[in-house]
Amino acid sequence: MKKFWIVFAVVAVLVGGGLGAVWLLVHSLEESVSVDGGVLVWDLGGSFPEERDDSFWGQMQGGGDLTLAETVLALERAARDERITALVMDLQGVDADWAKVEELAGAVADFRASGKPVVAYLDGADTRDYVLAAQAEQVMMSPEATLMVLGVTAQLDFMKDTLDKLGMQADFIHVGKYKSAPERMTRSEASAANREMIEAIVDDRWAALLDQLAAARGRGRDEVAAWIGQGMFDAPSALAAGVVDTLGYWEDLLEQRFADQDVTDFADYCLDRPRGGGRGRPTVGLVYLTGVIMPGESRFDRFQGKIAGSETVVDHLAGMAEDDGIEAVILRVDSPGGSVLASDLIWRQIRRLQERKPVIVSMSGMAASGGYYVACPGDSIFADPATLTGSIGVYAGKMDRSAMYRKIGVNREFVTRGENALLFSDAGGFSAGQRALFTAQMQEFYERFLQKVGEGRKLEREAVHAVAQGRVWTGRQALDHGLVDGLGGLSRALDSARWTLGLERDDRITLVSRGKELSLLERILLQSLRDNAGVRAAVAAVTDGWAGPLAGAGLPVPTLLATLRENGTLARVALMDGRPVAMAPFWLTVQ
Repeated sequence: MKKFWIVFAVVAVLVGGGLGAVWLLVHSLEESVSVDGGVLVWDLGGSFPEERDDSFWGQMQGGGDLTLAETVLALERAARDERITALVMDLQGVDADWAKVEELAGAVADFRASGKPVVAYLDGADTRDYVLAAQAEQVMMSPEATLMVLGVTAQLDFMKDTLDKLGMQADFIHVGKYKSAPERMTRSEASAANREMIEAIVDDRWAALLDQLAAARGRGRDEVAAWIGQGMFDAPSALAAGVVDTLGYWEDLLEQRFADQDVTDFADYCLDRPRGGGRGRPTVGLVYLTGVIMPGESRFDRFQGKIAGSETVVDHLAGMAEDDGIEAVILRVDSPGGSVLASDLIWRQIRRLQERKPVIVSMSGMAASGGYYVACPGDSIFADPATLTGSIGVYAGKMDRSAMYRKIGVNREFVTRGENALLFSDAGGFSAGQRALFTAQMQEFYERFLQKVGEGRKLEREAVHAVAQGRVWTGRQALDHGLVDGLGGLSRALDSARWTLGLERDDRITLVSRGKELSLLERILLQSLRDNAGVRAAVAAVTDGWAGPLAGAGLPVPTLLATLRENGTLARVALMDGRPVAMAPFWLTVQ
């Protein structure tokens, strides 16, 4: 019996000590989030994703960046918060698409409109950083920094010659004059229609950039164009040209402008969410559709990037429909499209959801092709000026690898029954009969696509066809052609939801989303790991270790894979098995 009590005492001490350690960790995490008010200091950088990878390993690899919604809503809250007296932005390399930059710039401008000071600090910056900095009433630049305000560039990469060298040939069929996505694989240069479309988008982006900087800095468009014409500024020349307002160091800014004021870190402020403040308010649901649309569950794929799985998105939409506490739903779309089947399954669920409550669509950087397919039934559709949307069209194709196999000495024989047994085989291209079959089926899908857009936008078939044919439009162009209802980001969609529910713009609402929550233990470990640069480096080494041999041989494997993932090549390859695809033709990169 004595031994029992000894063992019991030891176990009790261990358990009690473990619980005490956990309590201390939780308590330390709570204390690390300190909101004293005063100046809100924002280390402004990163990509501002729509969604983060909520898996534990995804978080360890850097998935803990603030999302765009968290950032924009925190700025709106800070503008009303009496504890916050000013906003200071330290620009540290923004890597977001232009639509997201526009939403961030609008949120900063709204904060400034509240009457609170906004100051920006540049320690080396590019065009996107400067657009955000320009929203401030004062822009300070480090005395030895370099500022590059460059123009607009659309980069198109063509891989036909590369495929020829590898013994592969892409065989595609498309419907729509401007449905140029297959050109990446089938041509060595842009077609005339593709170039016409690209030039129109670049012209619109250029005009928007001039307007945005001219309005923010209170200068004429010609003067702003001259700034961009020069392109690169050192600190003295930037000051002389009026691109920035003053020179100095980070410490000077805080000590001289905001001496003796409390400082609150922006990331901490985002975590300081009022508890219980949303009770009794109308509730609006938020559903994300982010990434290439494919059948199955949503996921973060190492090779293809973010995947918007139709099963997951449909489940989220169905959950919003069944929740009687949710009065309206915002569908946030950031997708170039993808599988026709998966897009249609999501479209159908949106129509079912609309039988019970309104659906407002908010477009982010891209809502094109399949991304527009799922958006078109929305009761209201809003896009940022720089959003890429439209691309109403379809294509299908496969890769002929027969020459590649001959090059490497592989002789393949097929025993088949049925004329189309090798329809999806890589042993050759489509036959004349198969091409006719695919063309007819895709033409029928295109007509159904036009019909769905016409019903959603209340347009006649010919009016839709005139702006369809696979052509991509910016948000500003889409508004002119009736494809969207207005310009603006998530905040505009929230205002529309308020109006739909009979509320005033200043009325408070509760915004809810559905995502996987990390466990308490996961959050504790992540907080510790994020604070340890050595551990983060070790995690990166482990997760990238599979590429080590190739990288060690001088091949830039991680960089190459990142490029192919970001420009959609790997996702397109995954869909190259003959299935109809509704996907945008290119990624627009603005330097």
